[in-house]
Amino acid sequence: MKKIIVIYIGVLLVIACSNQIRPDSKGKEARIKHSFCSTCHMTSEPVGPPPDLAGDLDTSDICISCHDYEENHHPNNVVSSDEFTAPEGSTFPLYNGRVKCLTCHEVHGGEGLLEAPKLLRGGPYDDRRAICFKCHFREKYAEIYVHDMKDDKGDIVQVRDKPVCLMCHSVVPDPGKDRTRDVKFRADVGFLCWRCHPPMPQEFFKYHFLNRPSRKVWQNMRKSQRELDVVLPIVPRNRITCSTCHNPHDSGVIVHEPAAKGADAQGKLRLQRNVLCNACHRK
Repeated sequence: MKKIIVIYIGVLLVIACSNQIRPDSKGKEARIKHSFCSTCHMTSEPVGPPPDLAGDLDTSDICISCHDYEENHHPNNVVSSDEFTAPEGSTFPLYNGRVKCLTCHEVHGGEGLLEAPKLLRGGPYDDRRAICFKCHFREKYAEIYVHDMKDDKGDIVQVRDKPVCLMCHSVVPDPGKDRTRDVKFRADVGFLCWRCHPPMPQEFFKYHFLNRPSRKVWQNMRKSQRELDVVLPIVPRNRITCSTCHNPHDSGVIVHEPAAKGADAQGKLRLQRNVLCNACHRK
């Protein structure tokens, strides 16, 4: 019995140490999630600011040992392109010309080596899109309205000799047979939408975007989809995103009728506003 108690106390101490809390320079408490230097560094002693990391050093393997970047995140390990990315004047480092975890994230980026919110380099940001335009040209995206997907002849619009679909998708979908689980995106849907659209009002956004529906809400969604013959898609890890409520496609692009709803509606809502809310939050 004593042995069990000792082990239990030991586990509690490990948990407590792995999420240290210490006062920052303004007297507030800041939670340190990456509290052990040896987790990432080959030393247990505190280290100072690192040298210029842009070059051969690649820390992504360390990051993804705990974090799954492929779902609900910015693409990693991609070659930077000057088509939509600002190559000059950016303080966001590339690693052998590629975007890596530490291009946007900085573990010790806050005051006194504390962590900035979401570990965002240069943060915190009042507008969550501000970090995107440290690299991406807002003006270049503004030139293209991706929701007008068909020309006067009914053909898919071409953008720089490529189907407009590839502005959001990494592979052109087959509308005749592809369903939600089949389509591939260039990035998380939220990142794609923020190129042009600001996030919704804070409170609504906070309780919906990238949140996982409760068991009750998920049951309501599945029931509503059957009864209303509509698709309310969620992204990997069963999370709500912009396209759960909005259909970003042009009318006539999607063949599957339940998934096509809302394409020509106001705000591109998949259902009328009051019906859409009740689809998830039934009384």
